[in-house]
Amino acid sequence: MDGMVEIKICFGTLCFIMGGSAFEMLGEHLPVEFRNKVRVQGMNCPGYCQKAGFGKPPFVMVNQALIEEANIQKVIAKVREELSHGANQ
Repeated sequence: MDGMVEIKICFGTLCFIMGGSAFEMLGEHLPVEFRNKVRVQGMNCPGYCQKAGFGKPPFVMVNQALIEEANIQKVIAKVREELSHGANQ
């Protein structure tokens, strides 16, 4: 998956009710230049909300980075960062 950014959205109930439902519309919010460079998928609840030190839901993984209290703006900013790092390699 060279040059691709993988976004994994927690489908757990707590993440969904704490704002994760907004990620159903993530594709519409991604800048056009990112859309063919990003793969969005769901993930089973990894249980971060039940473990100390991980912060608050909703949780989203962008590549290997965990985003707590995720929202569309935070996810897009992380995607932008991941893509710019990839361009500098």
